[in-house]
Amino acid sequence: MTLKDIKHPILYSTMTTLAYNINNKYYNNEHYLWCTPYFGSNYQSPHFTVPPSSSPIEIYNTFKKEIEGADLHNTKIRLNRKGIRKGADTMLRLGKITQEAYIEIIAISKKATNEQFRPLLCVISRIEAIPYYQKVDVNDRANPLSHEYILSNLPHTAFDIIKID
Repeated sequence: MTLKDIKHPILYSTMTTLAYNINNKYYNNEHYLWCTPYFGSNYQSPHFTVPPSSSPIEIYNTFKKEIEGADLHNTKIRLNRKGIRKGADTMLRLGKITQEAYIEIIAISKKATNEQFRPLLCVISRIEAIPYYQKVDVNDRANPLSHEYILSNLPHTAFDIIKID
């Protein structure tokens, strides 16, 4: 289902404070977000939405628990560090950042403390997202039935950020 076809007016995503700040500083306030029209997951419902690993609120809560619990085996934080580095690789290859910026982003991703991975909930207007979206291939989704989308180069003006305490 394309983003134009869904009925929900809002998309949700979770990003970390570190990723948000890197996007602002190095990527011209443009963001890469994996999103869904569902805030939470209800995998027991006959109307399947998204599994917990793609649910914005579940992702948010996992980051929060890893930080608050000082979890040294923090899977989500480790994956976010890798994602930041992968994003820097892509941006360097596309010529959107310099080698110097690339080196800085890699160093930041390695040296950042767990607290710098505080989660932020992104609330995105579906209409504003349409020009920036690409459909996630079935093989890359957390569940083949889930609705998941990627937004590339999304300007900050197309979404709001909520911090849940």
